[in-house]
Amino acid sequence: MFVKIKNIFITAVCAGMSLSITSAHAVMDSRFELDPQTLEGLKKTVKPHHAGKKRASRTHKSSSPSFKGGVYTVKSGDHLYKILMRDYGLSNKEAESFIEEIKIENNIFDIKRLKVGQKINIPSVQRLSDGSLKLHQDVGGDNRNITGSGTIPEQSFKLKSSFKVLSEQEAITRARDVWDRIIPPKKEQQKPLTLQASTFSLALDPERYPSFTRMDGGRILLDQNGTIPPLVKSLIEDKDASVRIVSEAPSGTKRFMSSLLEAAGFYSVEENFSMEFGVDPKLTVQADFKVEKTAESLIKQDIILINSGRTALPASIDEFLKKEGFSLYEPFTFLKPFAQSDSRTIYCISSKKQHEMIDSILSAFAVVLEKDRSVDVFAADNNGISLAVNAERYFEVGGQRYVVTSFDGNPINYTLFRILETKGYNVVILDAQDDFRKISEKIISRMKIKGVFAKYDLLQDKLAGYSLQLSGFKLDNALLPGGGIFLTDRAMDRIIRDVFTENGFNIENK
Repeated sequence: MFVKIKNIFITAVCAGMSLSITSAHAVMDSRFELDPQTLEGLKKTVKPHHAGKKRASRTHKSSSPSFKGGVYTVKSGDHLYKILMRDYGLSNKEAESFIEEIKIENNIFDIKRLKVGQKINIPSVQRLSDGSLKLHQDVGGDNRNITGSGTIPEQSFKLKSSFKVLSEQEAITRARDVWDRIIPPKKEQQKPLTLQASTFSLALDPERYPSFTRMDGGRILLDQNGTIPPLVKSLIEDKDASVRIVSEAPSGTKRFMSSLLEAAGFYSVEENFSMEFGVDPKLTVQADFKVEKTAESLIKQDIILINSGRTALPASIDEFLKKEGFSLYEPFTFLKPFAQSDSRTIYCISSKKQHEMIDSILSAFAVVLEKDRSVDVFAADNNGISLAVNAERYFEVGGQRYVVTSFDGNPINYTLFRILETKGYNVVILDAQDDFRKISEKIISRMKIKGVFAKYDLLQDKLAGYSLQLSGFKLDNALLPGGGIFLTDRAMDRIIRDVFTENGFNIENK
């Protein structure tokens, strides 16, 4: 049974919101009819500020235990929120704060597209004495599901990890700074939202309900804690069609930014955007969002990329994207660019001549070689006979002797070098058509160096929004400089070299 609002006057000051309704005798729209329970809830919400402070100062004790993480196997119908709330006892708000850590740990871009059978690492969480949660990164234990016997107080939830967690106010400040550069606000749009009608007046505190500009000149109203009552939402939507209300919490930076972009009225918004530059080497750049403000954005090369993750793209990639017509915004980043742990030296073999390639490869191996050395097949003996062959390249490594020569088609010469093998020499015989890959394979095979030719992901990390692939030999051996090097004959332009250098690699031209 509903109650018609008639001959009443209500003034609500709730979380920075003021609503006054004067008397009304006409039959009201059904959208504004109130259930008695709604009126009762409104009364409970309208309380002095000191009451809220007193409530927040109470000490909460949680009976929900800490939990040990592990590897969770996705089942049919699962999604990350359900897993965290059902199997690990987190509340909805706690799961919201925890979700970004899970996505980063498991390189998950879209939480709605989990696959049945997919393995997800759940970090361990420790309950502290103040009721907060401390995140441990020692994932990999047994898959133990723990359902808490009580609920964790949402207002005391703090996820402590190796990453700095942005406060909601800091996240809003950073988002606004970027947003105002994408859509510069007009003076009237910076004023608090107020609505006036013959039957009511409505004002919202801009500190509690900040607003962002829409493409059409309207505004996005942020209701981050979901405290705007349905009645007030209906009044706003009915009286000002240019207002969109967003209720996502800023702490979930990607979902928060997704909601803002959806409400902004842009021409096009694409999530989980990926671009590839080049073939080999190939630079892949990922962005959480690609935005076209208008239908002419593509033609004018005015494309916006937005990342909501924690790791900033290197400055070299940022500059490169600008030249390609992309404006990159990363409002929530604060970590330095990802530093490659396996930052071995990359040797670029540019020559196409066999002898020069051989010299460059052996130089990368840091061996001392001799050119055109005479090597004895038979030394002078009692018969007074000596026989020697000319080795184009000769070197010694680890007590082993190596000979590199070209096969000229003469079977006698081939036989002589095979005889050298019986005398303990490691002989590499090259054919005229051998290229960089074949020459390298023959040399590393003789030297018993571990490595195969392939296209490698030399830069790839869960926190980085880019990756770099390059073909060549990834070689590991105690005899090599630094214990390992990378050999390639692929040409690298400036952007590729800069990205490698910024991630700790050393590039050497041979």
